[in-house]
Amino acid sequence: MKNSTILILLSLVIILVAGCDRKTGEALTMPQLPTDYVLNLNGANEGIHPDTSVLDNPDNPFAHASINMENIWDLSDECPSPKAKFYLWASLLANIPIGEHQYFTARALHELYTIGGSTNAREQAKKAYRATLDHFFDDATWWEADWLNNDTYYAVLIRSLVAQNMYDPSGQNLMPLYADPAMALADLSEWGYIYDFENGTVSRRN
Repeated sequence: MKNSTILILLSLVIILVAGCDRKTGEALTMPQLPTDYVLNLNGANEGIHPDTSVLDNPDNPFAHASINMENIWDLSDECPSPKAKFYLWASLLANIPIGEHQYFTARALHELYTIGGSTNAREQAKKAYRATLDHFFDDATWWEADWLNNDTYYAVLIRSLVAQNMYDPSGQNLMPLYADPAMALADLSEWGYIYDFENGTVSRRN
């Protein structure tokens, strides 16, 4: 079977099984997901824990979708735009508030700013990164050691990823959120954190 056929079948399975509206039972198809770069927020803290207003946003295609820990990565990979990823991760965050979900909400906003230049996305990304540190300082995400062939994963502290993305996101193919990295350090300091960019560690200020 050709790779393109496999991808199409996989997409259909993901859409039909994981992307159903809880209220209507309708499948969420890719054309229904946003592909533009305009971010109209439903509230000032949309996508920022503990706010859950993203679930009331009429533009959010995932507001009533069945999203869980098992299908989130497939759904995220299928999203056609950073805006769709934002709604996906923010919806999961509203239902299951953990650091991984807040971080990937922030990253989706950062991607949206990188690709579309949305000022709303840039400022909301900063707030989402701060919420990750404020509420989920010790949380981690898991990275795959894809150079190995035995499904090996290892934990990475999310706080380090947050600080890196704020200070110098070039390695992640993201646009800087600040005109100068020192401004990122200043914000982190004001929020109560110290980023040692030489060794990549983040600590709380006393």
